Amino acid sequence: MSAEWSRYWARETSGACLPGAPPAVQNALIGTWKRGFGDLSSGVRVLDVASGGGSVLKILLETVKDAVGIGIDAAAVGPAAVALGVRGGIDAHALPFGDASFDMVTSQFGLEYCGRAAWAEAARVLSPGGHMLLICHHQASAAVLHNGRRLAAMRALDDAGLFGLAAGLAAGRGEDPAVMAKVLAAREAHAAQSVVVELPAALGQWARAGRRDAVAAIRAEAEAEMARLAAMQSAALDGAAIAERAGWLGLLTQIDVLAGPDGPIAWVLSGTRA
Repeated sequence: MSAEWSRYWARETSGACLPGAPPAVQNALIGTWKRGFGDLSSGVRVLDVASGGGSVLKILLETVKDAVGIGIDAAAVGPAAVALGVRGGIDAHALPFGDASFDMVTSQFGLEYCGRAAWAEAARVLSPGGHMLLICHHQASAAVLHNGRRLAAMRALDDAGLFGLAAGLAAGRGEDPAVMAKVLAAREAHAAQSVVVELPAALGQWARAGRRDAVAAIRAEAEAEMARLAAMQSAALDGAAIAERAGWLGLLTQIDVLAGPDGPIAWVLSGTRA
């Protein structure tokens, strides 16, 4: 998945905690981090795991004077994230830091994508008395549900043969009525999702112009997005799964739900190393 996320983070420069989410959700996430950082002392060392665009480090540096924030991500990250202290190309399952290296370890919509070894690593580098604060995808959150529906719509178009149809048109072949009928049926089945209009329109524009390169590029982007959305669905946690992962840490932990106007936003897992 690193290539798909590298593609994403190369373009995502908003600095938002959850890009594309409504202001109320963004504010709830920001508020959680500011409260979590509120009691930290000057010079504190914080590791942010699966840091992506570095939004957590940005809040840390705005909240705590002279904080030392380091972020890691398996993907390559953009220059804005690098400037905040994010290091790309680092596997969370094998952190390049010594035991008890950090006063606090954080992760936002990141560690839940990782296996058990990454959770153990996050606990390993936390110093005695150090605090951990994780925000993880809730299986019933609006973001997870919305992206699940978008993924289903994109997969339906793919299964119907949309990309092959566009490639054929770009190569000068005529429209296949049977494939066209399947694509139209997929669009009708997922009419509430804007992607069923946007994706065929973009492909059709370049296909009719004979731009096979543009059609191939759109397909690559769509496949990368589908891979990311599928990973999000797999990573989202229910109550039993977040409790299991809390056990992986081996810390004194507390699990809470961050609620928003439309239901749960995320799980909030906090813990302290004895």
